[in-house]
Amino acid sequence: MNWETILNYVNGECGPDEAQDVIDWANEQTEHRYLLTYLERRKQQLEQPLKQSDIDEQWLHLLDRIFELSKSDNKKGKQRPYWFSGIAASLLLFCFLGWFYVQKVKQGFGNDLQTLQSAQNVGGRLTLPDSTLVFMAPNSKISYINTFGTDKREIQLAGEAFFDVKHDARKPFIIRTANHLAVTVLGTSFNVYSRPKTNIEVKVATGLVGVTANNKTSYLKAGQQLTYEIKSRQVAIAKVDAHDASSLQNQTLFFDNNNADEIAEKLQRWYNIKIEVQASARKRARFSGEMKDNGIGNLLPGLSYATGLKYRYKNPHTIIIF
Repeated sequence: MNWETILNYVNGECGPDEAQDVIDWANEQTEHRYLLTYLERRKQQLEQPLKQSDIDEQWLHLLDRIFELSKSDNKKGKQRPYWFSGIAASLLLFCFLGWFYVQKVKQGFGNDLQTLQSAQNVGGRLTLPDSTLVFMAPNSKISYINTFGTDKREIQLAGEAFFDVKHDARKPFIIRTANHLAVTVLGTSFNVYSRPKTNIEVKVATGLVGVTANNKTSYLKAGQQLTYEIKSRQVAIAKVDAHDASSLQNQTLFFDNNNADEIAEKLQRWYNIKIEVQASARKRARFSGEMKDNGIGNLLPGLSYATGLKYRYKNPHTIIIF
């Protein structure tokens, strides 16, 4: 359901067809009715039209309820699985943009674990059983057991991926990283970056996201980025451009006043290839713009033309820019 339509309904500004759509949506789930009732009461209290911030505020309350329920489950002794591999291929609908490696592992108690991993230098796209879309960067993998979606949706991520999560208030979507961060959402789109010995990043394109680190949850709205510093275990929140947050989904590399070292870092991250920066490259002007990903072989000539940077292959796995 479109939030703008819900706001129009509460504010009495939508037509009969849209009003019926909202009513049908509210009748689908208790959580939908709860949210709509709250907004209607909120409008009566304020005696003025509601704003997007009112919906944002209520989503925060719902996320709080989810985290409290999770804590209660742990206190009751329910085991929370922490997976590093595994995905239920029988439940997965594949839509490939690249190649994936799948491995199935028996875990007992009827739970099958499988690992789905993108190729070393090519990303991929897939659709999860709940209709959530995942856009994976090269050399990344996600995992979950075959009970995914039964009472909650929980996966393990190693690498980088953009998630366009299908909304389901009854079953929060939880992403766990190897660095013990938990990203919890109900329905939104965001990017998560988590690789060994590097800082973790969560960038939100739409909706609201809860990120738990060091037993504390931070809430991010669209246009915000959280960085978790591995060594200090500190959390920092800053603004992020929506185009940057959704780069994997749009298959575009986004540059924002970047110097040669920052451009190299982005290329390394995107293509899983080593980039060596020579001193002459650091004298080039900074670059802003978006470039479509048609493979590094096609991107480099355009990047060279736009930035003045020169390049050559040192070997198949290393590129020098100067």
